[in-house]
Amino acid sequence: MASEKTFQLEILTLQKSCLQVPVKFVIAPGQEGVFEILPGHAPFVFALKPGVVRLSLADNQNQYLAVGGGFLVVQPDQTTILARSAERPDEIDSARATRAKERATMRLANKTGVIDEPRATAALQRALARLKVASYLQLAT
Repeated sequence: MASEKTFQLEILTLQKSCLQVPVKFVIAPGQEGVFEILPGHAPFVFALKPGVVRLSLADNQNQYLAVGGGFLVVQPDQTTILARSAERPDEIDSARATRAKERATMRLANKTGVIDEPRATAALQRALARLKVASYLQLAT
């Protein structure tokens, strides 16, 4: 049986190196829509928005991370995600993410005060991504 092609993926934040593994593909939330990176992808830089990144590991396991925006850089020998934040399911505090979602939703619904709408929208996207990724941990247990 022929082995499937993989490529090296590294996920970095300002605080830590989150992950460095061979993967079969990456699906990520781009500013222009969701995109997929496969082995042999042309070099490119994608802007990420807050959302869920899905990885297919070399052993056919899927892994999910919540990212808080950033960039995905495709190079011939490696793909790197430079994220504002990146969290695995076991690192997410669901209660805190729920409170953040509620705060952001209230800010966006309350048009009477002065709010930074892009900031509140990004906060809502981050909270929703965290809750979705945390739900994968609950499904696995």
